[in-house]
Amino acid sequence: MGLVRALKGCGGLAWLAGLLCALVCQAQTSALGPALGPVLGPVLGPVLGPALGPVGLDYFGLVLSRPDPAMPWPSVPFGSWRLWDAQVSWPQLEPVPGRWNFALLDRLVDEATAHRSKLLLVLAHSPPWASSRPDEASAYRPGYAAPPLRIEDWRRYVRSVAERYRGRIEAYQVWNEPSDSSHYSGSVAQLVELSCEARRVIAAVDPAAKLVSAGSAGGGRHIQYLDDFLAQGGDRCIDVVAHHFYVPRFGPEQMLPLIRQVREVMRRRGVDHLPLWNTETGWWIANTDGTPDHPLVANGGWRKLDADAEAGATLQRAFLLARGAGVERLYWYAWANAAWGLSQASGKPKSAANYWTALVEQMLGRRLANCQRDGQRMACRLISADGRSNDLQWDIGDALQAREGPAGQPQQAAAIPYAPVPR
Repeated sequence: MGLVRALKGCGGLAWLAGLLCALVCQAQTSALGPALGPVLGPVLGPVLGPALGPVGLDYFGLVLSRPDPAMPWPSVPFGSWRLWDAQVSWPQLEPVPGRWNFALLDRLVDEATAHRSKLLLVLAHSPPWASSRPDEASAYRPGYAAPPLRIEDWRRYVRSVAERYRGRIEAYQVWNEPSDSSHYSGSVAQLVELSCEARRVIAAVDPAAKLVSAGSAGGGRHIQYLDDFLAQGGDRCIDVVAHHFYVPRFGPEQMLPLIRQVREVMRRRGVDHLPLWNTETGWWIANTDGTPDHPLVANGGWRKLDADAEAGATLQRAFLLARGAGVERLYWYAWANAAWGLSQASGKPKSAANYWTALVEQMLGRRLANCQRDGQRMACRLISADGRSNDLQWDIGDALQAREGPAGQPQQAAAIPYAPVPR
């Protein structure tokens, strides 16, 4: 996340002693967020976005920092890994002109290969020696938010990375949250140039690699920024459209209007045939190990979720609803983090991580047929390869429920019991 670098903690967890066998969600009213009815309308309707195929593990992505090689691998199953706030941006790779330091990125790419995780590397931040405004303040260090002064320095950086990791990095994303001037202070036209140059260089070196648009965070002017980027030529240079569907004061149901707005922009700009990825989403998850709350979230209007059922229910609904809206990949921010982490800053898993594992078991290999709202009930239907349906339902203030049966023959719903993982 581009909100603050100080929060980007690190830590790893041992694999949980077992996997949950059933979807677990003790959803409380506060986890759903206020005023959902007026936002969503009476009915969501069938499949809000384009119908997608069976859910693969690559749908479940993490933003993950691993500066310490001794850090245990995350305990949750995931197939996609976004390298951001991972100490492998341009200033870390080329701190002075022509002097490269690939040691950390080499290890991370090796780890991704070993764990069969698809990598998305963010190409961003101008080192002070290359920055067009080296003394300008940013959310990170001075000069980082400004575009490079010379486009040839950018080309050399992109080419060096793409050549070194040819065939090992699935996709590249140019910059992070550019609609926020503390993260990117250049113009839209300059971002289009950086993106198109990156696309040209990468295509010549690694034709199979994808170029993902920069993901801005939130609605309003942030979605307008995507519209401007596409209108000014960015539409010709990307393989994937990205956005960060953050709704920090509400439940994940509030992502749906934003997804619809982004899809309308894609349609209007002629890129609605491209995949849509949510390259960052997360909520403030309470720490239970004594780590103090960071003022950015504590004083910034974020809603605090407990580390167990509230956070678990929220992440489950986020993955379900985004898939129903046609989002092909969702990267959760983040694994170990002082505010948004699914693990404690100390490295101990929060109980919410169990809910992730349970959801993967429910969704993997199944197709999400539709998500609908009927009064106070929300429901998403998963269809297995043999045609059996699995309806995952939740009420405001009630637990998520599931029912299985042949498609079109719903059975009596029953609350799914919580089965704690042994410690």
